[in-house]
Amino acid sequence: MEQKYSVPALDRAHAVLTLLTEEPYKWKLSELSKHLGISKSTLYSLLQTMERLQWINRDRNETYALGSAVGDLGSAYFRQYDLIEEFRRMAEPVMRKMQESVQLARLDGSEVLYLTKVEAPTPVQMVSGPGVRIPAHATGLGKSLMIDMDAEQVSRVFPQESLHKITVHTIGSREAFLQELETVRQRGYSLDIQEGVMGFCCVAAPIRRLGTVVAAVSCSMPIHHWEGKKEESISEICSLAKRLSTNI
Repeated sequence: MEQKYSVPALDRAHAVLTLLTEEPYKWKLSELSKHLGISKSTLYSLLQTMERLQWINRDRNETYALGSAVGDLGSAYFRQYDLIEEFRRMAEPVMRKMQESVQLARLDGSEVLYLTKVEAPTPVQMVSGPGVRIPAHATGLGKSLMIDMDAEQVSRVFPQESLHKITVHTIGSREAFLQELETVRQRGYSLDIQEGVMGFCCVAAPIRRLGTVVAAVSCSMPIHHWEGKKEESISEICSLAKRLSTNI
């Protein structure tokens, strides 16, 4: 990536974390300053912020080590891949039974980020592979990922009242989206009827870990399959989401 887009404070924080990973509780502020070539005043502010965020800990000897937040992030990173593997194993029989593709995604800002997909052997497919992003308000997955959000949280995700309409069926306002979320909460699952892609419908449900929504699963299909498979797909996706959810 071009250097003009780099953030110096993050580069410095990365250098500190890398050093503390290798040698915890060895370095004091003055030694870190000299070793990393960062002024004491700049480093002091950086370390104070990192300590407040629990990225680092400081002991009675004024030396530093990695903090609990770094451990939490690392655990979350590996849990994500555990979830992907669990999804692939559990979604395969759902795909075979429904003969429709099943997706796993998480929320990234105001977008749905697709993590993986168990693809059905059908000639007509919705573009939803790993790395694909779609505005959250235009998908069943987005609705399920935001199912627990209140009006204030939704406003932070969507600062503008007007929402971009991808198709004629896409929800076009934040107020309408909030109303849709209330319906989703009552059902426990969400629907997308040609809102993200014309000609496709889907059902989605949230995956919770320790009560928090961490991802969502969905089954998408061409609209001409929808009426015949709607009820079964709702049942299968809700069951899959429940099996992927844990209290630990």
